[in-house]
Amino acid sequence: MSTALTLILLLAVLLAPFGLVATLAAVSHRNGHLRMHFDQFRFAAPLVGPLFEDNADARRVGHDLDAIRTRFEQSPSWPSPGVLGERR
Repeated sequence: MSTALTLILLLAVLLAPFGLVATLAAVSHRNGHLRMHFDQFRFAAPLVGPLFEDNADARRVGHDLDAIRTRFEQSPSWPSPGVLGERR
């Protein structure tokens, strides 16, 4: 009897972290916290605050990320090159 209880306790201890991760992933996915945005990686300096508030590069990178994401949602394969043979 004690061997069975020891096995059950051991399995519970080993599987608990996976259950916790699955629960946290499900809750954060439902709330939309797993979505990657460029605003998540802001540059800041100590005693100064955010360095680049609104600049053209951030808007361009955000637009490029959206374009890449939507392109691969529509067609999830990399495009083939235009030239398919050896040219001399």
